[in-house]
Amino acid sequence: MRRLPKTFLQKFSKGHEDHIDSWLISYADMITLLFIVVVIAIPVSMNKETTNQEAPRGEPEHPYHVSDHTGLLAVNTIYDEAYRSLVGIIMKNNADEDISIEKTETSMWLDISVPFIFEDGSARIREEQAEMVKSLIHSIKNTIPVNSTIEVEGYTDDTPLTESKFVNNWELSSMQTARIAGLLIDSGIDGNYLRITSYAGNSPIVPNLDELGRPIDKNRIRNRRIIVKISVPAPAKNPRSL
Repeated sequence: MRRLPKTFLQKFSKGHEDHIDSWLISYADMITLLFIVVVIAIPVSMNKETTNQEAPRGEPEHPYHVSDHTGLLAVNTIYDEAYRSLVGIIMKNNADEDISIEKTETSMWLDISVPFIFEDGSARIREEQAEMVKSLIHSIKNTIPVNSTIEVEGYTDDTPLTESKFVNNWELSSMQTARIAGLLIDSGIDGNYLRITSYAGNSPIVPNLDELGRPIDKNRIRNRRIIVKISVPAPAKNPRSL
C-alpha cells in the first residue's frame, strides 16, 4: 500500500486541529452570547411584570390628583398609629376599592367614594356602611394628634340632579361634607378644628366626558368623592425672630 508523504500527514493533522480549535471557539462564543441575552432579559421581564401590576387602593400609592398630595407614603410619622388603624378597618370591610388613604410627615388623607357610603343623590349614609363609617370616625377621633385640623371636601360629577331633594350639586356636596363633619363632631372632635368645602362638579380628577362628548360612567363615579384631610398646623412664627 502506498504511504502518504509525511509532509501531507503533518499538514492534514494541523488542519484538523485548527478546525477543532475554531469549532471550540465558536461554541464558546455562542454560550457567552446566550448568557448575556439571559442576563439582560431577566431584569427586563421583571420590570415589565412590576409595571403591569395595579396598586391596591387600600394602600394608596397614588394621590388621585388632589392638590397637595405627594403620592408618597411616609414612615415614622405622627400619623402612623391612625394610618394602621384606618387601613385595618378598610381592609376588614373589603373597602380598599372604594377608600384610599395616604400619609406624609405632617398630614393624612382619606379618599372616600361617595356612591359607596351615601345613598344616590342624598346625604344619608347607606345602612350597610353605617358601622364601617362609625368605626372610621371613632378611629380618627382616638388616634390623631389632638391639635390636628380636619378639612372635609365634597365633590360630585357633572350630572345635573333630577331625583333628589337637593337643588343642585353644590347643595348636595355641601350636605354630604356637613354630614361627615357632623359625625366627627358627634364623636367628640372640637368643631373649631373642622372645616368643610364644597366643590360640586368643578374639580374632576378624571374626564366626565370623552372626546366626542359622550359620558364616561366609571369616571363620573370616580369623581364623586369625599376627601378628609387631617394635618397639624404649622407652628406660629415668633414675631421677635422676624
